[in-house]
Amino acid sequence: MAVIDFFFMAHEPGLIVLAAAICLISSYACIGLLRHARRAGGHMRNVWTGVAAAAVGFGIWATHFVAVLAYRPGFTLHYDLGLTLLSMLVAIVVCGTGIAMAIRGENRRDQFLGGAVVGLAISSMHYIGMASLIMGGRLQWNPALVSLSILAGIVLGGLAFTTGMGGNIRRTLSGALLLTLAICAMHFTAMAAADFTLCFPLLADGELNGFWMSILLTVISLILLGLALGSSVLDEADRRRTQREQERELRDAAQILAVTQKLELAMTHMAQGLGLYGADGRLQLYNQRFPSLLGMDAANDLTGSSFRETCRRTIVAAGIVPELVDERVEATLATHGPLIAGGGEIVIPFAEDRVLQVSHSPVGDGSWVTTVDDITERHRSQRAIAHLARHDGLTGLPNRARYHESFELALEKAGEVRGKVAIIAIDLDHFKEINDNHGHAAGDLVLKTLASRFNAVLREGETVARLGGDEFAAIKVFASMDGLRDFLGRLEEALTRPVDNDGITIATGGSIGVAVWPDDGRDISKLMSNADLAMYRAKAEFDRRICYYERDMDEQARERRDMARDLWTAVENDGFHLAYQVQKSVATSEITGYEVLLRWNRPGYGEVSPADFIPVAEECGAINAIGVWVLKVACLEAASWPEPFKIAVNVSGLQLSQIELIATVRNTLLMSGLAPHRLELEVTETSIIGDKQRALHILRQIKALGVSIAIDDFGTGYSSLETLRAFPFDKIKLDRSFMSEVESNEQSKAIVRAILALGRSLSVPVLAEGVETSAQLDVLRKEGCTEAQGFLLGRPGAIDWSDRLELGMRA
Repeated sequence: MAVIDFFFMAHEPGLIVLAAAICLISSYACIGLLRHARRAGGHMRNVWTGVAAAAVGFGIWATHFVAVLAYRPGFTLHYDLGLTLLSMLVAIVVCGTGIAMAIRGENRRDQFLGGAVVGLAISSMHYIGMASLIMGGRLQWNPALVSLSILAGIVLGGLAFTTGMGGNIRRTLSGALLLTLAICAMHFTAMAAADFTLCFPLLADGELNGFWMSILLTVISLILLGLALGSSVLDEADRRRTQREQERELRDAAQILAVTQKLELAMTHMAQGLGLYGADGRLQLYNQRFPSLLGMDAANDLTGSSFRETCRRTIVAAGIVPELVDERVEATLATHGPLIAGGGEIVIPFAEDRVLQVSHSPVGDGSWVTTVDDITERHRSQRAIAHLARHDGLTGLPNRARYHESFELALEKAGEVRGKVAIIAIDLDHFKEINDNHGHAAGDLVLKTLASRFNAVLREGETVARLGGDEFAAIKVFASMDGLRDFLGRLEEALTRPVDNDGITIATGGSIGVAVWPDDGRDISKLMSNADLAMYRAKAEFDRRICYYERDMDEQARERRDMARDLWTAVENDGFHLAYQVQKSVATSEITGYEVLLRWNRPGYGEVSPADFIPVAEECGAINAIGVWVLKVACLEAASWPEPFKIAVNVSGLQLSQIELIATVRNTLLMSGLAPHRLELEVTETSIIGDKQRALHILRQIKALGVSIAIDDFGTGYSSLETLRAFPFDKIKLDRSFMSEVESNEQSKAIVRAILALGRSLSVPVLAEGVETSAQLDVLRKEGCTEAQGFLLGRPGAIDWSDRLELGMRA
C-alpha cells in the first residue's frame, strides 16, 4: 500500500503515462525482435539480437528517466552525465546477454533464465541511474522493497520471455505486457524504497539538467517507436512468411501423402514384383508381389534382408535339395552380380513350369531396383508362335520351312551312316471332290487324320510335312532300298485307309513320287522338283501309286512345266506377236479377209509352233490371258488398216466356257473402234461340245453384237450336222486334212463336194484351209467353194500396206 500511495501521490500522472507508453512500446519491440532473431540464422541472428537488446535497453532506460522526471521529491533533480550513460550501456549489454540466452535456449527453462537476466538488467540500470542523481544529503533505502523490486524484475522478466516466444500474436502481446509490468514494477517498487527526505538540491559540473534529459528522452522515444513499428512490420512479415511456409508445407505434405498413397496403390496392384536394395545390398522397400513371385511367404518381413538371403530363400522355396542350396546360391550370385552392377535382365525357368524375368537397374549410388515379372504365358505364346512358324496350323506337321531344315539334318545323318536321302512328294487323289461332296470340314478332318497316321508310323530318320493344301512331303534317310520301300509302304497304307466322318466313310488315296539324293539331285529344290515329276507320273498311271524319278520319262513333263512358266512370262512382258494369212475369193481371187495367227519367239528356243505351246497354255491356264491379248491387238491393228478387210480370230474352248468372253469382245470393239462386222471369231466343234448349251448361249450373245461366227476344222469333230442345226454359223471352215489328197483321191474329193453342197443348202459360205497347189484350187473352183486360204494364196506374216496400195493403183 505504501508503494501504491507513493505511485499516486508522488508522481506527475502525464509523465507516468508517457513512461508506461515508452515501456510498452519498447517491450513489444523487444519481444517481436526476439522472436525474429530466434527464427534467423547465422550472422543475422547476432544482428537481430543486438537490435532487440538496443530496443529493450533503450526502453528500460527511457522508462526509468521519464518516471524519475515524473517523481516530485520537492526539488529539481539533476543527473551525472557519465553515470547516466553507463546506466544505458549496462541496460543494453545485460539485456543483450539475456536475449542471447533466450534465443539459443533449447527449452522453456532457458527462455525463463534469459528473461531473468533481462530482469537483472532492469534492476542494474535502475540503481546505477539512481546513483547518477546529483543532490546533497543522504539517500536512504528500504531493504525489503529493494529486494522486492529486484525479485519482481527477475520473475516477471522470465515470465515475459517464456510467454512472448510463443507462436502467435496473442502470446507476443502477452509477453510485451509482462515485460512492461516487469519494468514498471521494478522501477516504482525501487522508487518507493528510496527516501529523499534527507536530500537537498545541489549543482555540480558535468550535470545533465531536465531540459537536455527531455530532449534525450524524446530522441530515444522516437527510436523506440521506430523499433516497435519495425518489430511490428517484421512480425507481420514473419507471420505471413510463416503462414506461407505452413501452407506450402501443408501442400507439400498433402502432395507427398497423395504421391505416397498412389505409390502404395501402384506397388500393391502392379503385376511385377519390385524390390529396392540399398548400397549395402539389403532390401529397403518391396511390394507384396515380390516375395509371392519368388515363391516365398508374403507374411514374412523381408526388410533388411540381403540379396544373398533373398536368393537363398528363393532357391529353398523352389524345392532344391539342401545339399545343393549353397552351390546354387553362389551360382546365382555370380550370374546376377554383373547385371546388378551394369543393369540387365535374365530369364529364369522356375518351379511349377513357370518362367520369371528378373531385371536389375542400378540407381548410381550403389543401390539398385530389382523387378520380377512372371512371363510364363508370354513364354508359352512365343513358343507357340515359334512352333506355328515352323509347323502347319491345321495338322501340326512341319511346314515348308521346317521341311527344308529337316533336309539339312537328314544330309548330316546320311553322312554319318553313309546312306542316302529320299525326298518324297505326296498328293492326295480326288481331294477336291471330298471338299465338294462332304464339305471343307470333312476335308480338314481327312488332312488331320492322315497327319496323325503319318506321325504314328514315323521312325528315326523319317519326316513328313504338309506343304499346303493336299500336298505332303516326306524325307527318309536310308542305307538300303528295303528300308525305303518299307517306309513307302507305311505311307501308302496310311493314305489308303478310309476315314470315318460321322458315320460316313470317305475313301482316300494318294500318288507318291520319289527322288533320291545324291542320284537325282543335290539341292532340295531340284530334288523336290524331280519328286513332283515322278508324283505326276504316278497320278497319270492307273495301276501305280508310287513312281521313282526317271530322267527320260520325267524330263518331258519338266519341259512342259518350263514352257508354262515361259508362257506366263511372255504374257506379262508382251512376248507374243501376230501374223496374218490372207483369205481370198475362189472365184475372183480378191482378198476377203485375214486369219490372225499367234506367234511366239521363245527366248533360248526360237519360234515355237502353236501346235506345241497352245495345249500347254490351256493346261496352265494362260490361254485366257493370251486370247484376250490376241483379240485386243488384232482389233487395234485392223482398225488402223487403210482397207476394211475382215479379220478372223480363233477362240479356245476354255475361253468359250467363260461368260466373260461376251464383255471382252464388246469392250475390245469399243476400245479399238473396229466395226463389229469386220470381226469374225472361229470356234471348233470340240470347244462347243464340252458345255454345248453354255457355249451356244455365249455365241448368240456375241453374234448379237454384229460379230461373225465361223466353225473351224469342220469335219474332224463330233456331231457336225447337229452343231450346224443348233447354231446359225456365218462360215464353215473346211479342215486342211481334206485338201491334202483332194486332187488325186476321189474319196477326199467326194467329202469336200458333200461339205460344199451342205454349205450351199444351208446358205453358209465355206472356206477351205490348206490350199497349197493350183490343182487343189481348181477343184475348189469347180465344186463352187466360196473362199480359200493356204500357202498357194499367201504365207502368214506381216502385211506391207505400201505394196498393196501400189498394186491397187496399178490395177
